[in-house]
Amino acid sequence: MDHRPTFFVVRYLDPSPEAGSSTPWTDSLTLAFASPPRSLPHAMSDTVAAGDEVILDAPNFIRVYKSGRVERFLRVDFAPPGTDAATGVSSKDVAILPGTGLSARIYLPSAPTGGQQGKVPVLVFFHGGGFCLGSAFDAAVHGHANQLAARGRAMVVSVEYRLAPEHPVPALYGDAWVALQWVAAHAAGQGPEPWLTAHADLGRVHVGGESAGANIAHHAAMRAGAEELGHGVKVSTLVLIHPYFLGGDSSESDEMGMAVHRELVRLWPVVCPGTSGCDDPWINPMAEGAPSLAGLGCGRALVCVGGKDPMRGRGRLYVEKLMASGWQGEVGVWEADEQGHGFHLVQPTCSEAEAQVRVVAEFLSRP
Repeated sequence: MDHRPTFFVVRYLDPSPEAGSSTPWTDSLTLAFASPPRSLPHAMSDTVAAGDEVILDAPNFIRVYKSGRVERFLRVDFAPPGTDAATGVSSKDVAILPGTGLSARIYLPSAPTGGQQGKVPVLVFFHGGGFCLGSAFDAAVHGHANQLAARGRAMVVSVEYRLAPEHPVPALYGDAWVALQWVAAHAAGQGPEPWLTAHADLGRVHVGGESAGANIAHHAAMRAGAEELGHGVKVSTLVLIHPYFLGGDSSESDEMGMAVHRELVRLWPVVCPGTSGCDDPWINPMAEGAPSLAGLGCGRALVCVGGKDPMRGRGRLYVEKLMASGWQGEVGVWEADEQGHGFHLVQPTCSEAEAQVRVVAEFLSRP
């Protein structure tokens, strides 16, 4: 039995938030237990949520009520920062925008054997979770970031952005931009984070993510093509690992599988109220009328897909559309045969997961 602590959080909409509060959402209950019984959320629904209509119920993942209350059932297995014994990578947690919940875990690779730690590139990275689940502090995400930092000889800024539906889309895209600006602010040898000031080569800033985090990374790179980050900092490379994009094309939903597609379609308007649907440019940057991919604000892009990922078709289409857009950059695609969505988090030591990290690291290391 797994005896690690698990946290189950219930949130509800406070009808009278305190003045100056950034959100009216309030934690009403937090419980910690080992291997929580699956029946508990349902029991709580009968008592706490009496008369409260469920507007989304994704079993074992998330339940959202009409009142605004949210129950999350997907465990975040918290891993503390520190020095990773396997890779020698050091990590620590920092606040990006104090008082808002926007923060990050920063990873610094060890100095070369017999040498001193010089300046290294920076990868600003966003975790997955359908915009409403997950954490940069989860053990699987933490382990993956350690590998990226070690193999890529790069600092990784793994962003803990605010989740929907408490902070509806597009709030997390704003968080991503603030995180990038925060990194860029260290370019003049100043800034609040000493590791970035001392060790970051801000002439080599990359942005990436996995699943929904890849979606976030795409929009951050698009914004970098339209706006200045400041301090002369530019985005060099975009890395999309198993990108989470939807679309209204029936052939796409056939490949994805109707059951998976139906659940994702139900989730999207819950995390993005007022959306126009699955061809909303936020969730489908390839849609007709979406901003042209020619405006992508970086010189290189890498897309990683899984051969059995239900969303592999969306990743492939993204590459095709990017290449046809007139974008003047280098694009690469890498596919892990017989692997599903996010396989590297579940099987981090399998040969395909190690190969994927190696491909990303090599792509980032190009001059």
